[in-house]
Amino acid sequence: MKFIDALKEHLTEDELKHVNKSFEVLGDIAIIDIPEELENKKILIAKTLKDLNKHINIILRKTGDITGTYRVGTYETLIGDRTETICKENGCRFKVDPTKTYFSSKMGYERQRITDTIKDKENILCLFAGIGPYPINIAKTKDVNITAIEINPESVDFFKDNIKLNKVEGKINIILGDITDELPKIKKTFDRVLMPAPKDAENFIKEALEKVKIGGIINIYGFKTQEKLKEYPTEITEKCKEFGYEIEIIMSRDCGNMGPYCYRVVCDFKVLSGP
Repeated sequence: MKFIDALKEHLTEDELKHVNKSFEVLGDIAIIDIPEELENKKILIAKTLKDLNKHINIILRKTGDITGTYRVGTYETLIGDRTETICKENGCRFKVDPTKTYFSSKMGYERQRITDTIKDKENILCLFAGIGPYPINIAKTKDVNITAIEINPESVDFFKDNIKLNKVEGKINIILGDITDELPKIKKTFDRVLMPAPKDAENFIKEALEKVKIGGIINIYGFKTQEKLKEYPTEITEKCKEFGYEIEIIMSRDCGNMGPYCYRVVCDFKVLSGP
């Protein structure tokens, strides 16, 4: 039975109009949006969802947007007594707690796509590394050396646990700190720079350009409305020109809907020349 069909027995037609049919699953945790109009039915809705999905043990209700320096949302526990779980993705396992760290299960395909483009022996820099999904996906199957920077200390703790969980010790060096403080301390350049920021990666494109080799690749993610998705490569090209760099766009595509009229978009580009 479908979620909405199951709720028809308990909600009025007007109440059903406010039900969000989609939800995100992290391991055995489901994250749902329940509007204020259904406040008095939130437990009923959560129980219905759990009954229809036997692999789900915990239900969290999203109560606030992803904000702040650490890009973490706020949640209310409707069912269960924990917020930590294990997610499986592309042969990897990730310990995660959405109340403490940022992680999107929706990006599993994209992480595999990036991994497939990487060659052995690449020296890679990952900015905004989070709990390590990009570096660990890559290190699991490629012979690479990765430097990863993350500002959230709790994310770094999970990252370290995930390195052990996936047995990729020795391939990833984690740096805890703000990239504006930490990047100047790194004197070498890299074959590739990954920029999977939850938001505003474009604000750090100059720092990324300064750390990639000429001929190297940058993979950058941003957020755009549907009308402006096709403009993203041009925006990246113009921004690079401002800093004296010529680039070649390899590809750009949307990575799925992230909210009403908002899409995540990726742009892969090669750095051809610099100032």
